[in-house]
Amino acid sequence: MSEMTSRQRIKVALRRGVPDRVPMLDTTFWPDTIDRWHQEGLPLGMHPCDYLDMDFITQFPFDTTLRLPTRTIEETDEWVISTDSNGATRQRWKHRYAPPGHTEPSVHGRSDWERVKGNLKPDPSRLVEDVNGARFDNQIQIFRLRERMGAYRIIRPNDPVWFTLMMMGFEEALMMFGSDPDLAEEIFDTYTDFSLAMCEMAVDRGLEFDGMWVFSDLCYRNGMLYSPRFYRERILRYHRKYADFCHERGWELLIHCDGYVGEFIPLLLEAGFDCIQPLEARAGNDVREYKRLYGRRIAFFGNVSADVMARSKEEIREEVASKLAVAKEGGGYLYHSDHSINPLISFENYRYTIQLVKELAPYD
Repeated sequence: MSEMTSRQRIKVALRRGVPDRVPMLDTTFWPDTIDRWHQEGLPLGMHPCDYLDMDFITQFPFDTTLRLPTRTIEETDEWVISTDSNGATRQRWKHRYAPPGHTEPSVHGRSDWERVKGNLKPDPSRLVEDVNGARFDNQIQIFRLRERMGAYRIIRPNDPVWFTLMMMGFEEALMMFGSDPDLAEEIFDTYTDFSLAMCEMAVDRGLEFDGMWVFSDLCYRNGMLYSPRFYRERILRYHRKYADFCHERGWELLIHCDGYVGEFIPLLLEAGFDCIQPLEARAGNDVREYKRLYGRRIAFFGNVSADVMARSKEEIREEVASKLAVAKEGGGYLYHSDHSINPLISFENYRYTIQLVKELAPYD
């Protein structure tokens, strides 16, 4: 089999086929990790994936928010508390990488939703700038550069459920799912139409994509955030709209979902998703078991433990070799760590991990 470009290789794998080799990607490195690796041999200004000759996905950004005014509430040398463009107040660290703390939403129920939902209007300006007028030029230039280099091209609209969780906060949104599911579905419906209209607008303006990737952590360590019944009755139809939109255009539909996804995967199959990522090993996911259960019905993207990458080389070899041997069988697998690459992982260990993947990645 002749050597493929990243775009070709990833597309074949996402369609559950057999490419020339397993695609090799990692998409998120902590800033502290890169700082450490510069001291351990990574050249300054060089992306780790470029240095190690890995594959690339290039992502097109656009403003997916309510475009509410942002403001800083409190700021110290270490952190800042501010209101974001979805009306949620968050605390962010200035000098270290960590998820922001969600402190207080401004959208609490139906009356607040009625007040803000009109802000979700498709607008060409959303393709090039955010609510504060900040330009996306640098990100768009990176998208174009990677596109010319043969990267797989994706568009990243928000998921309607994740938007709701971010707008209202997990606790309040999940309570609303139970107490007022009609309102929840109204938000999902409105946001789905808005997101897909923005994707259509991007295509109409000449941008080309290979797939769509939605990031939506709808599971936690022990399973789904809500019942399979709620998903089927209130969410499934909107995810199918995303899937139909993609498949009509020849795109693949990927979902990023942290947490334990064992109960969630059958629902994703019903909805029409093509791939799930990152399959957190620390949450109990095992691609070897999922491959046995689902075969090539959905592509698996990840599951190589970042925790193990910080341990001995013997443990790394066992992790990589045992999982790739099963996951790559028959196609439909892409290498990725199960979590973002944290600074506990040395550059030597990371290079060793990728070298092992390269040794095991080719198909006969």
